[in-house]
Amino acid sequence: MRVARRFAVVLSLAAALAGQCAPALAAQPYEGFWASTKKDCRNEDSPNRMSIEGGNRLYWYETRCRASEITADGRLGWKMKLACEGEGEKFRSNTRVSIAADGRLVMDNGPVGQVKRQTYVRCEIAKKR
Repeated sequence: MRVARRFAVVLSLAAALAGQCAPALAAQPYEGFWASTKKDCRNEDSPNRMSIEGGNRLYWYETRCRASEITADGRLGWKMKLACEGEGEKFRSNTRVSIAADGRLVMDNGPVGQVKRQTYVRCEIAKKR
């Protein structure tokens, strides 16, 4: 019995150390700040700006979503199910996000906007000192 207990302690310590040594998850290529135009990038209050953080949180001016069931769809494409809140309502969206050859983010069936496809440019946001 003592041997089994020692073995269990050794295993739990090894698991804890392995967890500490594991590499951090890399950011997804679609993460960052995006806007409809470069001009919108400079306007912090623009309703045409969005950010994608942590690989599964999407934020617009008055809408926020959490992505689940994110699956690769092509080399630089992902399908995701979004659960969203905005303007006092809750809703869902099955969305596809991709990075086009020119570096733009393309969102098909996104939860905001008047059209089924939005295209965004990446915003270079200066880091605060």
